[in-house]
Amino acid sequence: MKQNSRSSSRASWGRTGAAVCAGAIAASAFGAAKPAEGGHHGGGLPQGGVPAALQRLVDEAEIEKLTYCYAEATDTIGRGDLEGGRSRYQQCFTSNAIVAAYYPGDDPNGPPSLISGPSAWADVAKNEFDTAGYVSTQHLNGNVVINVQGNTGTMKTYLQATHVLEANSSVEVAHGWYDDIVVRTPQGWRIAKRTLHLQTFLRIESP
Repeated sequence: MKQNSRSSSRASWGRTGAAVCAGAIAASAFGAAKPAEGGHHGGGLPQGGVPAALQRLVDEAEIEKLTYCYAEATDTIGRGDLEGGRSRYQQCFTSNAIVAAYYPGDDPNGPPSLISGPSAWADVAKNEFDTAGYVSTQHLNGNVVINVQGNTGTMKTYLQATHVLEANSSVEVAHGWYDDIVVRTPQGWRIAKRTLHLQTFLRIESP
């Protein structure tokens, strides 16, 4: 009976010790994960109680989606759906945004070849595509670099765009980058100004 009592006691102390150790480990991990107050790692709590480092990641993810939003809208127009693309642009831009494009050979310090607001940009894109005779387009984005400063920021995105003339024989390929100014709005982040810089625009045909 005494043996059973000692065994039970050891088991009880074992469970208690394990719980204490687990609590100590959790407390230690929390302390290590919590940035020091006044540090330089974005660990403070801004208004709303969200850690600054986490808020920055959320902002950057939302901003990055804007460049894909634009590509999807433009390719919607490239497939012939003008109003679908125009509607999608409204989710990418502020209502008074400026959209501009510099073609290869343009003076980067001079006026752009194309410039308009986001709604009219849908018509600009449609006119460019129709005039060139494209049947579809595909815009690929990469190397997205974002810098957020409070409620404003910048984004730079590399671009490769394929414009299809004949699906099995002829395309025009463009390379360049976008420079964006982005702002936080009540509806989320939006592009306030987008400038396209085209480095190349080449026609490729199969033999």
